[in-house]
Amino acid sequence: MFRMNAYLAAPAFALLMSGTAHAALTADQVWQSWKDAGALVGLTVSAATENNSGGVLTLNGVSIAPEGMSGLTISDMVLTEQSDGSVAIAPGADIGVTMTGDTEGSVKLTHDGLTLTAREADGGLAYDYAAAKLDVVYDSTYPGMSFDGSEAPKVTASGNVGFANLSGTYSDTPGTNRTFGLDLKADTLAYSTSTDDPGLELKQTSTSETQAIDVSFDLALPSTIALAAMVSPADFATALNEGLSLSLSTKQGESNGTLKQENAFMPMDLVMKAGSGEGAALFNKDTFSVKSMASGLEIESGSGMLPVPVKVTSGPMEFGMTTPVIANETAGDFGFVMKLSQFSLNEEAWAMFDPQGALKRDAADVAINISGKTKIDLPAMIAASESGGAPVMPAPENLDITELGLKVAGAALAGTGAFTFDNSMGMPMPLGEANITVTGANALIDGLIATGLMAEEDAMGARMMMGMFMTPGANPDELTSKIEAKEGFAIFVNGQQIQ
Repeated sequence: MFRMNAYLAAPAFALLMSGTAHAALTADQVWQSWKDAGALVGLTVSAATENNSGGVLTLNGVSIAPEGMSGLTISDMVLTEQSDGSVAIAPGADIGVTMTGDTEGSVKLTHDGLTLTAREADGGLAYDYAAAKLDVVYDSTYPGMSFDGSEAPKVTASGNVGFANLSGTYSDTPGTNRTFGLDLKADTLAYSTSTDDPGLELKQTSTSETQAIDVSFDLALPSTIALAAMVSPADFATALNEGLSLSLSTKQGESNGTLKQENAFMPMDLVMKAGSGEGAALFNKDTFSVKSMASGLEIESGSGMLPVPVKVTSGPMEFGMTTPVIANETAGDFGFVMKLSQFSLNEEAWAMFDPQGALKRDAADVAINISGKTKIDLPAMIAASESGGAPVMPAPENLDITELGLKVAGAALAGTGAFTFDNSMGMPMPLGEANITVTGANALIDGLIATGLMAEEDAMGARMMMGMFMTPGANPDELTSKIEAKEGFAIFVNGQQIQ
């Protein structure tokens, strides 16, 4: 079923930090706003004891939980009114959740000097926060798998996710569209995990540390429809049209990590390094887009499953995807970009399947860049899929193939093209052409035969296919192809119609 509210629901701590700003905040007002907001989402916010003296509210035994169930507990908390109209919030050292049921264990938040300050901002509330160190530590057990009908042994999992020199702001701004914002910066984000699964005879540990984390997130919710009420595609479309949107941007520095797995069938010992990167996402009634870029990647594996160490490296990488969301009178932009550059293997890995060096060791490149305009209605497509109704077809207007490239083992493919579409018959009919050039294909096939990765009969079939759809180019071992789409869904390759 359609459950968009499950994906868009704000974290409990964010909702509890919501409320209407006052000229000068009081500790009682902040505390009451948390209790009111909790009630709106089915959470009970309470304290075992409350004591307000001289503008200092001291809370002991704070609990945030669904009615009649266990939840987040905070040993103590002090809210202090400041002369500038803000409220300083100092949580205690003991913050956590106890898990019961099939999964047992605990999740604890530990910190060094965590402070929060509530203040008025643009008619709403903003919370500035900082901590020299903030860690989330978990320790759990849960049922494993049994393959012989006996009682499955318990799986244990533990780990730590931590920030160093954390700072940022959370904001809640009321209006026709209520906007929640989160800005977060940290010198480092690090984690370590450990899993032991006796049933699978598998033990796994991992570590990671990333430098210079910078995250900005904004969520706008229309006041006309409650988040929890979005249970159908129609509700979702209404919310989008009335202002539902989110945006995300991220930046990070270099990262290093390890992964070690002890298992008789799949042992693993990896060391990973990634360069700096950044990403962005946007989702509203007009556009859904995701973009990411990374400066490089290096993965090194010790001998385990494979008899020799394997090292994979790459240069800059890029990914991007854009599409309209709700159909309008005018078409919206769509596009797809994927670029992987200088993807290479170490000589020991090459030698496992090509000890004689029959294949060129050139680094591989992949480049795809296509764009155009289309009319599309994602909520309507989801609704049709759920109801079993007639599919809702996108109506593309044009497609530009700016770049289509692949380079591997000395061979290369390059393509460009441009198409328009006639949607008058209910199915998009392409009109236009694409041109493709392939170089080094025959040399690559010869190399694959020499390594034993391709049989002679398979090579003959591949060469026959190239002969049918491609013509010799101006240079040695070069093939070209012109693909045309004409009226009536007619497709021509090098002037010959494909039936």
